[in-house]
Amino acid sequence: MTVNQKKPIKTVGIYVNPDKQNAYETAFRCVRYLLKQGVTPLMLHNQHAEMACLAGVKPCFKDQFYSSADCLVVLGGDGTLLGIARQASAYETPICGINLGKLGFLTNGDANSYEEILQELIDGDYTLDRRSMIISTVKKLNGEYESQVALNDLVVKATGIRMIRLTIEVDGMLLDDYTGDGVILATPTGSTAYSLAAGGPVVDPRADILLLNPICPHRLHDKSYVLPGSSSVDISLPGSTGEIMVSSDGQVQMSLNYGEHLHIKKAPYMTNLILFRHRNFYEQLRKKFSDH
Repeated sequence: MTVNQKKPIKTVGIYVNPDKQNAYETAFRCVRYLLKQGVTPLMLHNQHAEMACLAGVKPCFKDQFYSSADCLVVLGGDGTLLGIARQASAYETPICGINLGKLGFLTNGDANSYEEILQELIDGDYTLDRRSMIISTVKKLNGEYESQVALNDLVVKATGIRMIRLTIEVDGMLLDDYTGDGVILATPTGSTAYSLAAGGPVVDPRADILLLNPICPHRLHDKSYVLPGSSSVDISLPGSTGEIMVSSDGQVQMSLNYGEHLHIKKAPYMTNLILFRHRNFYEQLRKKFSDH
């Protein structure tokens, strides 16, 4: 869902993926440009220290960084942006990615266009592309709960190479009971990631749906399920199969064991991606397919 509601940009949080080439050099250029425009840059304490405590930059602890900035500029690739989205989504702080990686499906341009990107931010020449997220919660055998949120997808797989058996319910009704490598729960944003590689459909990010995509099921069909975005999905293990890993966006993990229960639903907050007029989902899709 794309909306036009936005507030004037007075503070910009800059997050750097230090593993990307020229990341801090690009950050320095962004800081210098923002200061010239009268905008206050914010950085996490450790990254500010890496830049020799650059004058004019306000160092912040995590909560302050994600909550107090008018928007966040993420210097990295799509993986970097996914990680920041999980941190910032609870505050719904707008996120703008500058790509230092490969395609940059979720980003707005590369390091060479940083001035244009920052000026469009300052001028308010953008829209907010609100992307749904999913939240997964495991009820542990000791009665405790563990949760994680994802912008792209949630993947349930066994450790090692063995198959697992899963029972899946949607809104309290049995959907499937099958043996295979696992299952992917993907948002529309995540439909072009792991789910696509596993044979799932491409979904326009504006759609309000949830994809459920079996991974190599041990049967004659392997079709995906398209569920309403409001659906609640419950996954359990009908037999003792050892430890199962639950991964969010391929970056953070928690375990699921026999007798424990996994509950997935739409998160109560969304990721606000900053979208410029020259960015188009279908154009990016064509580029992605042509590169592969």
